[in-house]
Amino acid sequence: MRTRHQSWLDFQLAETRETITNKSGLAVIHELALNLGVVEKIAEELPQPGSNRGFQPEEYIMPLALMFCGGDRTMEEIREIEQDQGLRSLCHYDRVPSPDAIGQWIRKAKHLPGLKRVNRHLVRQVLAQTKATAFTLDTDATYMETDKDCAKYNYEKVKSFSVLMSFLAEVDLCLCCEYRNGNISPVTRIKEELEYAVKELKRNGKRLAYFRSDSAAYTAEIINFCNDNQVTFTITADKDISVMDLIKLIPPEKWQRIYDEKGQYTGREYADTVQSMGKTGSSFTLVVQRWNNPQPDLFDGPLVCYHVIATNDYEREPLAIIGFHNQRSNAENYNKEIKNGFGMDYSPSRRLGANRVYFEIGVLAYNLVVAFKRLLLDSHWHRKTIATLRWELLLIAGKVVQTDRRLLLKVVERHLKLLSPIRDRLKKGLVSASAPAWSSVQN
Repeated sequence: MRTRHQSWLDFQLAETRETITNKSGLAVIHELALNLGVVEKIAEELPQPGSNRGFQPEEYIMPLALMFCGGDRTMEEIREIEQDQGLRSLCHYDRVPSPDAIGQWIRKAKHLPGLKRVNRHLVRQVLAQTKATAFTLDTDATYMETDKDCAKYNYEKVKSFSVLMSFLAEVDLCLCCEYRNGNISPVTRIKEELEYAVKELKRNGKRLAYFRSDSAAYTAEIINFCNDNQVTFTITADKDISVMDLIKLIPPEKWQRIYDEKGQYTGREYADTVQSMGKTGSSFTLVVQRWNNPQPDLFDGPLVCYHVIATNDYEREPLAIIGFHNQRSNAENYNKEIKNGFGMDYSPSRRLGANRVYFEIGVLAYNLVVAFKRLLLDSHWHRKTIATLRWELLLIAGKVVQTDRRLLLKVVERHLKLLSPIRDRLKKGLVSASAPAWSSVQN
């Protein structure tokens, strides 16, 4: 028995020549990419190297995507994949490009359109296996503070890049994104992403039923588009003079108290009124919430705070509309997941175009993980963050053994119980192709 005063542990160090990986679960992410045709699509859509010795596009993209899934974020950390012989054996990565080679590759703007087509293919594969037919689009712009020379100052006078992302709330997928400089207005390209969502869902036999956004989308152009395409919108309205004048005209008796699930008064009240813009084809409803300002400014701060939702939803009651619109906070959570969970708040290059390519690979990694959860895991996994997924499933230890007939991945029993059903679902044809020749075996 060891005493509490002992200052060392009685184990010895010895070298092993066995092939070991601490990223066993990442191999299943790569396997899913094979099954969904993502790797094949990369080879099809991205330019091939100029010589036989050059790296293929999938040799750049897939190790980077797995690196993001594993929690690394800078190009230098691709060495973690390069030095993991076990993971490389499972994924058949004969070689991994250096950070310098990756840096040169992402600088080529011609790679961005192909990457967007690969992401489009992945989204279509997931939608094809999704029972839902009506979807909600959540659109939100986010900023990444940086000191890069090419970055511009945003509306808060902070040097940054920005990205506009649109997500399908029912499946958590990033449908499209636009990486741009920090000085670009948040409203820029919202209508284009909305148009794309309508067309893309229709192409897949689905429809865009709802659109949610913050006040960046509070424009006549977007409201008219939603009305013309039978899309129900809830958009946070600007509290401009016309809106505030309408709020003042709401009769006192029309204000209703809001209670929580326990029947307790929340301190908030709601009412609704009708608004129209000069260029909108028809009027729409404003659902207004108000509450006393808990910290009013002594001189000119408002005594009452307001939150206003513009909507063409005439089916639901105002409280239901408020609850539905509040769920658009998921878009902010999606942004945080991509930026913090997948490391996309890091901008590797002083060239905007290179950062766009890098970010698009990050979105591909995010969508692969969403596909992994949605297609291969039970529903209780769907809301788990990538950090939790790494801890419970992706970054698990395994021993890779090459036999005469096959490649074996040996893991402990509790991890075997997690991996085996996943691979069984892959082999049974949940997705398109057959699995590569390696198996999960208990150590």
